[in-house]
Amino acid sequence: MAKPEWGEKHRCSSCGKPFYDMKKKPIICPACGAENVAERLLKPRRHAGSAAVAAAEKKAAALALAAKKKAAEEEDEDLDDDLVDPDTVDLGDDDDDDDDLSGVVIKPKSDSES
Repeated sequence: MAKPEWGEKHRCSSCGKPFYDMKKKPIICPACGAENVAERLLKPRRHAGSAAVAAAEKKAAALALAAKKKAAEEEDEDLDDDLVDPDTVDLGDDDDDDDDLSGVVIKPKSDSES
């Protein structure tokens, strides 16, 4: 537990060792002797303009997504127009004898063979 008379805790900017400033100015690291500048480590606050910027970015992203969907739908419609009606296509006669398997003999497996 830190004592109030030790001052604030710092981390040396040159050697990285943690130390207390002992309420002295300038802040000197006891390990390496380097002089350190006190830095406040606070979370940055969002200013009022950042909310407006975030809303504008969100709106722009939504518009881009809508445009992309519309383009995809138009492309799908174009592809549908290019399809051929299967009822109007002449496939010709199927005179190929490649499907004749009458000359192929398949020997059934017997139960005694492993």
